[in-house]
Amino acid sequence: MRPSTMQMSARSPHIETTSRKAAKDKEEAAATQAKAGTNNSHQSPPRPTLTSRGVDDVVRGIESMKPCTTHGFRLELLPTMRICGVFIDAFTEAYSISLQMDSNVITALNAASAVCNKPMFGPVWKDVAKLEYVKAYYVTKGVKYILDEGRDDMAHNYAVFANYFEQTIGVANKTQPEVIAAKFAELLNGDMNTLVKYYRQHIPCNCLDEKYKEVKSITKLGFCCYSECPIPNRTVERKKMLYCTQCRVANYCSRECQVAHWPEHKDGCLKYMEKKAKLPKSPVRKSPSPKAA
Repeated sequence: MRPSTMQMSARSPHIETTSRKAAKDKEEAAATQAKAGTNNSHQSPPRPTLTSRGVDDVVRGIESMKPCTTHGFRLELLPTMRICGVFIDAFTEAYSISLQMDSNVITALNAASAVCNKPMFGPVWKDVAKLEYVKAYYVTKGVKYILDEGRDDMAHNYAVFANYFEQTIGVANKTQPEVIAAKFAELLNGDMNTLVKYYRQHIPCNCLDEKYKEVKSITKLGFCCYSECPIPNRTVERKKMLYCTQCRVANYCSRECQVAHWPEHKDGCLKYMEKKAKLPKSPVRKSPSPKAA
């Protein structure tokens, strides 16, 4: 029931009187405190305030308690990286269409690269910072597929994307001679141990630590490079695999597959080694001298 005008007016004096009394008491208390402060200023130093660094530490501590959602992806760079968003959409769509038609990851990556080989995307291919941004997006998206959505199938594909651009950056920086396709097969068709470990190595947060504890006991699988390998899915326990002693890139499940693949692998292997020989030499780290007993 709505109160009458008389009832509303009857409450007002009590509220007003209480407010005036409170204000008067507050003024008297402030005057007493000021007087005491004047007499004892030499004994009571002012209370220290937070410095700029202290404020940053507090904010950082609060933010550390929030759930991690970006896994290192720098959202603040988005306004300057708009072209990367268009690039990512075009690359992902072209890859998906090609993979549905052919089911070969190398063919799909080549098709996606061809679609994105346009003048408008030149700034992305030529700028390592933009390629790093593209890679970081795929890493973050893949981690979210594992943690938030349980879409391990999508996480496998996004790991391939991330690794493709990671290697493209390596070629641009002249730290590797060319993109190595063998890694894509392991990330796309491999085990969860390999997948989670890859993502965990590429994020600054610890969001995958618990997940890695769950899957680290899973046997790591490798992918035989010989297309006629008799083993189902061409996968075998990785620690039992052989590799080409020249390029150290091609992996095999057995000596028989390695020998059978050599005629096909030979030219690519030699070209890889020629490109590798032209790379800048990495500085040699000297081992510390043994301490005297």
